[in-house]
Amino acid sequence: MTPTGLIHTIVLAWGWRRWLIAFAAGALSALAMAPFNAWPILFVTFPTLVWLVDGAGGVVAAAVVGWWFGFGYFVAGLYWVGYAFLVDAPTFGWLLPFAVIGLPAVAAIYTALGVALARMLWTRGAPRILALGASLTLSEWLRGHLFTGFPWNAFGYALAAPLALAQAASVVGIWGLTFIAIVVFSSPATLTDDRAETRRA
Repeated sequence: MTPTGLIHTIVLAWGWRRWLIAFAAGALSALAMAPFNAWPILFVTFPTLVWLVDGAGGVVAAAVVGWWFGFGYFVAGLYWVGYAFLVDAPTFGWLLPFAVIGLPAVAAIYTALGVALARMLWTRGAPRILALGASLTLSEWLRGHLFTGFPWNAFGYALAAPLALAQAASVVGIWGLTFIAIVVFSSPATLTDDRAETRRA
């Protein structure tokens, strides 16, 4: 069994632990953003999300996986918001948990909706990667526009560190970059697809 096949088997076999795996994958995904700009990590975390959705029993289970992925991503990527409440800690310190946990919990609802929509469109083979890309891009766009919007840490920002890739934003914008990032970084998940289930190897 190949290393990716082994990872795929572990991810699908761990039952309830998939939520913890989704949280960890989301949290690690935050390393792709500034100041770390470790965008290659997404070649591991997004395929993990795809495999978790593969193993989800339905739309609700996929939404739960999506929420945990988003929650981990936003907790790790938005922790700094809590610093504002420490300026006058005796007065505002009690609000820290609401900022550090509450904001990511609400933002993760958009990720859950995106993954749930992708699961409704899910097929075997590579087309599911496009479904995930389109659905998550739509949910990220909604997060950036609804209720005054909060577009911080859109997945497309991972492509801002390589300057050559960042230039594409002038053509496709941040939402185009988000779609490209999700599709490209999720594509390694197809390496473990059963060849009997796809038209082409």
